[in-house]
Amino acid sequence: MSALATVPSRDDPLFQEVFRPVTKIYRTQTYAAIDPARPELSNRGKTAVVAGAGTGIGAACALSLAKSGVAAVALLARTEAALNQTKSAVEALGLGTRVFVYAVDIGNVGALNQALADFAAKNGSDGKKGKVDILVASAGIMPDIVSIEDADADAWWKGFEVNVRGRFNLLRAFAPVAGEGGVVVHISTAALHMAYLPGFSSYRASNSAAAKMFEYFGNEHPGLRVVQVHPGLIRTPLSYSFAPSAESAEGLPWDDVELSGDFVNWATSSEAAFLKDRFVHVNWDVEELMQRKEDVEKDPFLFTVSLKGWA
Repeated sequence: MSALATVPSRDDPLFQEVFRPVTKIYRTQTYAAIDPARPELSNRGKTAVVAGAGTGIGAACALSLAKSGVAAVALLARTEAALNQTKSAVEALGLGTRVFVYAVDIGNVGALNQALADFAAKNGSDGKKGKVDILVASAGIMPDIVSIEDADADAWWKGFEVNVRGRFNLLRAFAPVAGEGGVVVHISTAALHMAYLPGFSSYRASNSAAAKMFEYFGNEHPGLRVVQVHPGLIRTPLSYSFAPSAESAEGLPWDDVELSGDFVNWATSSEAAFLKDRFVHVNWDVEELMQRKEDVEKDPFLFTVSLKGWA
């Protein structure tokens, strides 16, 4: 099976069905309305934890949060060298954000709990020790793209071990240190509501389960705001699972990773408060989204992973 054939182009009817315009403008790069330097999007004095912060989308989120003024950010991932690169990039902004690196696997419950407890104790929001304002859950994997029958069983279930159990561990580690009014942003994927794509069963099934898990967490913690985000199609290490070469990547509808980071920061702002418990795409224009605030508030199923209506 060709890896290139597994992801549709922007002109493909499948792509247009899943990514059909919710807003008239379809964004692929960052723009002024989600500029983290906007005073309305400020996170000054707040603290944030970013899981999966070593590369790609997680690293972009950490940078955008720093640009919005977070006082301190905890960077979590398995590889310390990659985390240190993100740390250097944040510090190079010169905005005074305190950066803490925790080389932990989200599958390691003890290390994960200790990392979040340590960060909260040292850097509580506005000087209040023990609480964290923002969690960005970006850590995840894409298992091999093969059929269920051809898959190595352990490799297939690894998708659930990381994308479901690992994020389960992360939510449980965050809950005791979450500040009132805190925001959880789950980096999910539009793949979970796409039509059949050959070979993606572990990735899409595990992310579907994770989406429902975060939905439950949001309902179990009404004082928190949970927002689930499709981050766009970003050329990250994860994408090499389906487009391993320059040839296979050519022509795919890639988005700019800065769009992902800046949209996630916007999602933590008061402007996005109406998106509590919703699933949104970074490609949707936020000014148009805000014009639909009343529609969202009236319809509990709008922008959710659910079945609405029967044929």
